Amino acid sequence: MPLKIIHPRHTEVMGRGLVLISGPPVIDPKGDFHAGQIAEEVALLSRSWAIIAREIKQDQEGDRVLQAGSDFDKSVQTFVTEYGIKCIIMIVGTSEPGIMIKGYPDDSRTEEILEIVRSGLEPHFSTTSTKERAGNGPTKVTVQGTEDASGHTLPIVRLELGPDERGFMKDQFVNSIADIIGLINTGLDFSESKPRSEPGGSKGPDTAL
Repeated sequence: MPLKIIHPRHTEVMGRGLVLISGPPVIDPKGDFHAGQIAEEVALLSRSWAIIAREIKQDQEGDRVLQAGSDFDKSVQTFVTEYGIKCIIMIVGTSEPGIMIKGYPDDSRTEEILEIVRSGLEPHFSTTSTKERAGNGPTKVTVQGTEDASGHTLPIVRLELGPDERGFMKDQFVNSIADIIGLINTGLDFSESKPRSEPGGSKGPDTAL
């Protein structure tokens, strides 16, 4: 069982591979729902790294809510640098049915990862997908511009889960995305036998994607 580390504002799951599961705080409660429990289940099943924000009480002052989002983004960037992360998968909830798949940045590497995600989810769920461009705001794709240790902008896939996908279809989603993460790690040339780059040090393993 992967190690969990509890912090005041977020939980970390210490895993393996090149994919980080992100359960961000809900900054705009009108559009998003916290899906931290699902993100944690995905991380534990896939034995992936994860950072999962604590649910924010929406009666808090606006400045404190925004500060929580900023602090979370900084924690993600630190995590990426220390553990050689090459891809971030964000999991949030939405009131819209189905699964919205969003990718950033709009480049070939992100498209290849999006194709892996789409092909794994489309047989089981109703999905739509889009690629976000820089400047569309944190409610669309947060931590835009997150960079790996070599200074490259990371592919970010944001999965917005509808009510059914967070409800009676949750287990099927968790199993499906855990399998997809394994395929992404393979595409990124992750191997258990390869030494992981030192925190904040070398550029880490070359990617096949």
